[in-house]
Amino acid sequence: MRLIKSWKELDGLESEHYKVEVNLENCNGYIFPKVETEETERNYFDHHIYLSTHTFYGSGYKYSTELLQKFGFDVEIDNWDKELINE
Repeated sequence: MRLIKSWKELDGLESEHYKVEVNLENCNGYIFPKVETEETERNYFDHHIYLSTHTFYGSGYKYSTELLQKFGFDVEIDNWDKELINE
């Protein structure tokens, strides 16, 4: 499993069926299918997932890690404020 420590490291990641695209300027991004199908278009919001600006903060890193793993990425998101919450 790879620890992702920054938006730059997250940008461009690919799993078997999905990829991540990050807006580095705004610190957010999306998980979306490599190939659109009738299923991914019909159930758009099940296959196109927004990664918020809180991806690396608080409990957001846990949620983002779970999302990425659900879509086949072998990664864990780092928590940028772990010292503040004593994890």
